[in-house]
Amino acid sequence: MKASIKTISEMTGFSQATISNVLNNKKGVKKSTAEAVLRAAREIGYLNANRIDNIFLVMYKKTGEVLTETPLITALLDGVESEAKLNGYPTVISNLKEGEADFEVKRSDLLNRRNSGVILLATEMEWEDMRCFEPLRDRLVVVDAWFREGQFDTVLMNNTDSFYTLVDYLYRMGHRDIGMIESRVEIRNFRYRRRGFLNAAEDLHLELKPYSFVRVGPTMASAYQEMKEYLAGKPQLPTAFCAVNDIVAFGAMKALKEAGYRIPEDVSIVGFDNMPFCEMTTPQLTTIDIKKREMGEVAVRRLLAKLECPGDPPVKSQLLTALCERKSVRRL
Repeated sequence: MKASIKTISEMTGFSQATISNVLNNKKGVKKSTAEAVLRAAREIGYLNANRIDNIFLVMYKKTGEVLTETPLITALLDGVESEAKLNGYPTVISNLKEGEADFEVKRSDLLNRRNSGVILLATEMEWEDMRCFEPLRDRLVVVDAWFREGQFDTVLMNNTDSFYTLVDYLYRMGHRDIGMIESRVEIRNFRYRRRGFLNAAEDLHLELKPYSFVRVGPTMASAYQEMKEYLAGKPQLPTAFCAVNDIVAFGAMKALKEAGYRIPEDVSIVGFDNMPFCEMTTPQLTTIDIKKREMGEVAVRRLLAKLECPGDPPVKSQLLTALCERKSVRRL
């Protein structure tokens, strides 16, 4: 017997429209009707963990501040869509923003979708936000955040080692007084980058000073304004800064230049992400290049591999990065 909506309709006597409403978790269907439809769907193998009709790319935002100006979403979407299309699946985009009126309804709809694979952009998420997604583990891949507390397949960049590379690069350029410009809005990726900074500082025997860490807002405007306010106090500065990402670096660079500091003659600075603007700043920004589009492609491949072999253990895939050396660092 062919597993199809038409077959379920013939078995149960309900219309194909009703069958579709049940399978897509639409409201307005009697509980007894839904139970009969789902029972028939399971009997003929229409509902099973290995079958999906589409791939949902879910953008989860807590504040939205970290994701507002990043090119990650566009590149990730391109990667997911192209790889999904290559394998015959349409991509559906879903935005979940905490605090919005329809947040609970949209999240509930997502959690109850039975025939969708899910790729979850979890950049701003914490473990408490992830708990409700545990029932989806068999058809879910998490992107851009790793949760040691759960058993989720994950695709992300190698944050800690990459930030270590930045500090080591500055060290090789002669810098011994190296600071970090952090975001006051914390996410897991930023914490892993701080760990990379601290690991490198320890291995290279760098002395961290009271002025080694500066915290600013995560957007370009807030990073600029808060760095400007910090510099108004005429603080002592390290010879080089590692910014937690390019957006923070851009805002800090603007504030530094307005305060009379020359980059890189007075202070060097490096970023993280390799945004397109890095080649347009003055000077051009040295940064870490991450494989944004490739993260989406790998996530789709991992999702389809999970469905093909559901008994396989979860996998954490870290994409390696590359240093893009430009003009924002002075050799001492």
